[in-house]
Amino acid sequence: MKFITKTIVTLGLTTSLMTASAAALSNDKIRVGMPEEMFLNLVEFVAQENGFYEDQNLEVELVHIADSSIPVRALFAGELDVSQTGMPETLSAIDKGAELVTIGGVHTGLHYTFYVNPDANIETLEDLQGKKLGISGPGTLPHVVMVAMMKEAGMTPEQIEDVTWVSLQGSSSRRNGIVTGIIDATVAGFNPRAVEDPSIGTAFNVPETLPNYVMTPWDTSTKYLEENREVLKRFITAELLATRWVLDNRDEALEVAKTRFDYNEDELIAFYDFYAERIWNPNGMVTPEQAEYMQQLNLEAGMQDNMLPIEEVLDTSIVEEVLAEIGEY
Repeated sequence: MKFITKTIVTLGLTTSLMTASAAALSNDKIRVGMPEEMFLNLVEFVAQENGFYEDQNLEVELVHIADSSIPVRALFAGELDVSQTGMPETLSAIDKGAELVTIGGVHTGLHYTFYVNPDANIETLEDLQGKKLGISGPGTLPHVVMVAMMKEAGMTPEQIEDVTWVSLQGSSSRRNGIVTGIIDATVAGFNPRAVEDPSIGTAFNVPETLPNYVMTPWDTSTKYLEENREVLKRFITAELLATRWVLDNRDEALEVAKTRFDYNEDELIAFYDFYAERIWNPNGMVTPEQAEYMQQLNLEAGMQDNMLPIEEVLDTSIVEEVLAEIGEY
């Protein structure tokens, strides 16, 4: 009887030690809100499939959300840890009292194409006056981008107000809105198949029109930043290393893309070249000047009431730590 009792105690102790050891070795989990699945996210898919997250002892859940206003609310509610779906919404939320902050990003370039209905007679941005324009919703990325482009073209507030905004969530829905005639124009994610579609026209150069625009950086809550700084540092390290691998290994990156997207080789190459040239940011930095520019756009669009101090909306200290360790690209 004593033997049996001793064995049970020993087994219990062994089990406890094994459980503790497994817990010590388990990966930290992080939930990342992102746009609908698109080529933009090749960096994240590579980070998952090639072990960049795992090397940093991370288990990353990618949560794809078409409406870019939802992740901000999810961040505030603690349902997401990081969001990569839009700086304007985050700034607007901070202005209203939300304790959120931008910490950098690898998808900072403006990855939109301007799509138009070929029969809508849109040759200049001024021609948008009186037209039906597709957006995800008021204050979302497509809305802010289109207003910013019209302002850059010198359109007056009265001209900009003389449009009809039509809510269509997701890039594919807005492009379909062009085909069906629901809308006359929209901005949506670059898509080589859509560019070649005769029923959809393209106009203007969105990235060059708004070169300081920050598209989808890493946003998080100040609470999560304070409590999980080391986890965020490992996440940023993995993302930067994966981005650099994608840029340095074009053919291998395209092989990963083939497993994720139903496009032919020429289309995938067009995707890659677009993002590699204009969008992916291998150093992960968002500058104070960019943050100020984004706030100014929000003020002009009525999404923000006050110009906030940069330190209230931007904290790149973790990115700076990572760059000090891995170097700049």
